[in-house]
Formats: sequence, C-alpha cells, structure tokens
Amino acid sequence: MKKAEAALVAAIEIYNKPTFVYREESFAILCVNAWELLLKAKVVDDNSQDDRCLLEYEPKRKKDGTPSTTKKSVKKNRAGNPMTISIGKAMTKLGAALPADVRSNLHALVEIRDNSVHFVNPSFELRKRVLEIGTAAVKNFLALTRLWFRRDLSKLNLYLMPIGFLPTSSSAATVATDPDERQLLDFLNILVAGQGTDPSFNVALEVEIQLKRSASASAAKVQITNDPSAQKVFLSEEDTRRAFPWTYRELCDYLTKRYSDFKTNRTFHSVRSPLMGDHRFVLRRKLDPKNPRSAFQDFYKPDIVAEFDKHYTQKSTARPAAAASS
Repeated sequence: MKKAEAALVAAIEIYNKPTFVYREESFAILCVNAWELLLKAKVVDDNSQDDRCLLEYEPKRKKDGTPSTTKKSVKKNRAGNPMTISIGKAMTKLGAALPADVRSNLHALVEIRDNSVHFVNPSFELRKRVLEIGTAAVKNFLALTRLWFRRDLSKLNLYLMPIGFLPTSSSAATVATDPDERQLLDFLNILVAGQGTDPSFNVALEVEIQLKRSASASAAKVQITNDPSAQKVFLSEEDTRRAFPWTYRELCDYLTKRYSDFKTNRTFHSVRSPLMGDHRFVLRRKLDPKNPRSAFQDFYKPDIVAEFDKHYTQKSTARPAAAASS
C-alpha cells in the first residue's frame, strides 16, 4: 500500500510542476503504476496475505524442451526473478469488487500510458482529457483506499492543478491533432461517454474553476487588481453575473422589502454613493465594451446589504438567499 501511495504522490508532483514538458505522459505512467500496486495489494488481501497469488505462471518445459500441457512453473524475468501479474490480470481477479467506472477509468489511463511514446506535443484537447481522467483516477484511488484498507489520504491534499497548465481555447486552436492522437481521443471519449450514475466513482471529471467567498482559513485568497504583473484569472460572463447579480432596480426592490423605513431618497443616495467605487460591492460595466463612449450600468453584490444594515431598520434579520450563495 505504501508503495502505491508513493507512486501516486510522485505522479501528482510531476503533473503539478510549473515547467515540465513531459507532464501528461509521465503522470499517466506513474499513475498506472500506483493503481497496479493498489490493485495487487487488494488481491493479496483477498487471498489471506498470500502473495503467491500475484505470481505469473507459464507451461513447464519437458526434458525435450516442449511445453507441458499439465504442469506450470513460475515465469521469470531476464534477471531470473519471479514475474507478477499485469494490471489487467489484477483487474480480472478482482471482478465485481472493482466498480465499472473505475475499470473504465483505468482502461483509459493504460491506453494513455501505452500511447505516450507518440505524444511529441500533445494537443490542448488531449491535455484537457488527461486532466479530466487523471482527476477522476486520483478521486477513485482515494475512495477505494478508504473502502478497501480504511486508510484516509485526504490529509495529503492530493489533487491536480489545472491553473496555468492548460492554455486558453484561443491558443489551443493552433495546435493540430495528428491521426494517431485522434484515434486515442476517440477511444477515450467512448469510455467517458459510458460513465455510470454512481457519484462515488468516475471515468472522468470535468474540471471547472470558480472564485467564491470562503470562510475557510485554508482557502486561496484572490484580490481584484489593476496590476498588469499579477497572475491572470479569467472570469466568464456567467461568473461575473453570479457574483454581482443585482441591477440598481433589483437592489432597491430588495432593500424596500428588507427595511421598514427605506426610501429611495437623499439619505439612500448618501449611503450608496461612497460605496460605488468599492469593487467588493459594485461592478460598473459598459453596455457596449467596444464603444469608448458607451453608457455604463452598475451591478451590485448582495454583500452591499450589510452596509445598508447600519443605517436602516430591518423588518427581518434573515440573511438574503442570494448573498448566502455569493
């Protein structure tokens, strides 16, 4: 088990290196090795810790050199040491103990490993697919380690980091996919399409990055800045509207429902005006981004309500639902 865990950690460390040309190929090789060791540990455990169940056998040679049809001997490698079964045979021995989606995920990983010699410069599509399959492989590994051996590896923070490693779709469009790689991708897509409904195990996991407020002290902190040298994080229109969902009218409607003494008068504007330049609460956007003379529209984050709470009397102390999910 410890060797399996070490191999998985090595695979993840290689993948997460900031500059590494042979990333996907090396990850696939080490991750398959980790899984082979895990599956063999399970086979041995199912056979009362008798590791002879892992030995590979071949027909024994008769005195005349012909293979026997009844007797077998342990197969040896070129160094003369006993050979053990492959990952495929280990999967066969485990049978129904290995969930179907995990089996498909491993078939995908093995295929990636076997084709890795052809990855001169993997395309964006293949790199993305390796990330999705690899993320599922890590998740499945942690789940089965806990299920089979009651070992909790969550403290190791094992995860693959997509930020900065995958190019944007615009730059990816310039990378061609050769025929061999296309065949591999088609095979992987078939495996992924057959994914079941059990949420405990996966063939592949789509990786999506979102920014949201967290109360956890260990959460990564992100700050909006105009510094051109800062790390770039791209937000979609959907991400932006999720963070700043209210228009001016929707803000006023909510405040009217929330406070017993609220009116859109001079008092309201005196409270709102100092907050308009605060990026924590207000997002100002051009109605036509391509037109330098375009009119602006302001969008408000539900967090701004806390500022109005200091000046008005609440009808209820309930936290707005939209703010709780921001």
